[in-house]
Amino acid sequence: MDWDSKLCFELIEEYRLNEVLWDPKNPSYFSKNAKHDAWCSISKNLNKDVEEVKKKMLSLQGSFRREKAKIKNSIGTGKGANEIYQSKWFAYEAMVAFLRDRDDPRSTISSENVSFSIFTTIVQCL
Repeated sequence: MDWDSKLCFELIEEYRLNEVLWDPKNPSYFSKNAKHDAWCSISKNLNKDVEEVKKKMLSLQGSFRREKAKIKNSIGTGKGANEIYQSKWFAYEAMVAFLRDRDDPRSTISSENVSFSIFTTIVQCL
């Protein structure tokens, strides 16, 4: 089926409202049943098949990642603000509003510092 921009914006909004599908901080993020229910709800609201809705959202996410990468790659030392890529893709602003940091790596905790402090505590107790 054809997806015009209005329908794509509706899909993006439905996806945004169903945080279980995109927010790893959501308690039900890892629940397959909750995700399935969310996709069913979206497909019902858009009068589309579940698989078609999922496929279109995957396509939109891929285009969003592409645009994000273009922006990231255009930022460099000595470049002016007018040299940084500005996305003209129709759905970029709608998606960046809630997916900006989704694919960025999270900070990690160094186990080196934790084990050293445990070791220090044990030594002090002896």
